[in-house]
Amino acid sequence: MALTKCKECGTEISTKAEQCPKCGAKAKKKTSLFAWICAVVFGFWMIGYIFQRLEAPNSASASASPSAPSAETILQNVKLDFSWKKAGFDSIMKADFTVTNNNAFAIKDIEITCTHSANSGTVIDRNNRTIYEIVKANGKRKFADFDMGFIHSQATSSSCQVMSVKM
Repeated sequence: MALTKCKECGTEISTKAEQCPKCGAKAKKKTSLFAWICAVVFGFWMIGYIFQRLEAPNSASASASPSAPSAETILQNVKLDFSWKKAGFDSIMKADFTVTNNNAFAIKDIEITCTHSANSGTVIDRNNRTIYEIVKANGKRKFADFDMGFIHSQATSSSCQVMSVKM
């Protein structure tokens, strides 16, 4: 059994005693390590929660802003013209893309998906690539001999479309 001094009268008392037997003062209790860890974790959680709540209205108002067009509206204002050929022993698709941006802002990271069909019209292959370039507002840009990757050997026709862009 460990002893400690009473904070009022200085008499030595047991650390397990709830009050001093001489003066009746309540004994000082030590806070456990577990309680301190819980308090610190809770404190950090509260700080994170408060900052999250402070930032939430700003991000919600930015996404709900009427000046920010939807992804669908942006894509409607992007036109893709293309021609393609097989290269590399007829196993690689090379394409010439012309991207026309009719938006009032520049676009970048243009994700294009090409769907390939056989003579029968059956879809047999698909390629997805991103052009990491910028097309200026109300501008047009050509990307020649763009490597779309491997293509099925029986592919005879292809259709390509812009799937997404970033502002």
